[in-house]
Amino acid sequence: MKKLVILCLLFPCISVYSNEVTEDYFDISSNYATYGEYKEAGEYLNKILSVEPSNYDAIELKNVILRVTNPQTKSYLSVNNKNVGNAFSLKKQGNKNKMISTLSATTNDFWSCYLLADFYMENDDFTNAIEYYKKAINLKPNYAQSYLGLAQSYTGIKDYKNALDNINKYLTYDKNADIAYAIRAELNLQLGNITQAENDINKALAIEENISYLLIEAKILYSKGDYETAREKLNILSKNVQTSEVYKYLGLCDYALSDYTNALLNLDKAIILSDEDNNLNTTYNEIKSKLENK
Repeated sequence: MKKLVILCLLFPCISVYSNEVTEDYFDISSNYATYGEYKEAGEYLNKILSVEPSNYDAIELKNVILRVTNPQTKSYLSVNNKNVGNAFSLKKQGNKNKMISTLSATTNDFWSCYLLADFYMENDDFTNAIEYYKKAINLKPNYAQSYLGLAQSYTGIKDYKNALDNINKYLTYDKNADIAYAIRAELNLQLGNITQAENDINKALAIEENISYLLIEAKILYSKGDYETAREKLNILSKNVQTSEVYKYLGLCDYALSDYTNALLNLDKAIILSDEDNNLNTTYNEIKSKLENK
């Protein structure tokens, strides 16, 4: 799957539609293009052009897709948006501060705001990311990816309610987005909506069996109290993914199943990989005390 940012670098702004059917087809096509699924995007563009052969936006997006799939062409956006083009050049030179100032100089340009938001989110500056995603949405309310980025940024600051509102908004544009269902599953889990979380992760896994989705599934199973099944899934995951979170939930499952020795070993690994969870240290000490008092 292509990175979500690819369409941002190549896709021009959209004009206003008069035909609701072609508008829906265009939204579907643009979302497919965002994920790099160009064949499917082309199918919906052809449907538009069979009804409206002169539809400017469909013709433009079709041309953009041809450019994307041709590795010798330059970015559409960098060629047609001087401000963004300058920012790309500065980024290539390694001058990120100048790139930021160049993009932020024009507050009424959608792509400048959107790319700034993406940059901040990728660098875990979620407060600035939220600010610029909101600006992008004000300038272009129907661009779906802004809501996805905003949901991810709110998740980054643990504002799960606002994150949930924005991921729900994104799903109105793309009802088959596995990443959106996975994010919503995590958000519902954090908000204590376990049944909804389980429904969402099942939807995500039905679309794509992504390793990160399997971890969310295991966490949901743990929250449901199904420690055996959660541990089985985590054991399989740990063979390919050695992260603090995997070992944390393995340890918690072991603890819940009174397997204190393995619980201690797994939580020890989790703490070594990440020392940011103070509650984990407390649980570790509880288990250690139980073993010492045996």
